[in-house]
Amino acid sequence: MVKHTRPGPWSLLLMPALLAALPAPAQEDPQRYVRFVEEPAGDCVNRNGMQILVKNEHPTRRLRVWLDRYQAGVGTGDRSRSDLAPGAPPEPLGCSRNLAGAQEWRLARAVFLD
Repeated sequence: MVKHTRPGPWSLLLMPALLAALPAPAQEDPQRYVRFVEEPAGDCVNRNGMQILVKNEHPTRRLRVWLDRYQAGVGTGDRSRSDLAPGAPPEPLGCSRNLAGAQEWRLARAVFLD
């Protein structure tokens, strides 16, 4: 036979501690929504490269991104900042190759603006 009892007052005291021990809900990572894309562009294609662009793939939130530029795998010290709206066209950064060789951009940081 199962006996049903009501919780005692001690269980009410433990409730906040038990709730605090639960994991917090996961926050969205803005970096997940930053995408680099490539498109053929006249000057870039002439150098055997592609136009590099950055875009926001979040459906509703604006992003601010900081990008570091690399030339032949070495950081140039150039850091750019862009605000990217959801659904906006990608923002051009430059060619994957320039007169000095290969270049790329790497995401340094991203935050939601709203």
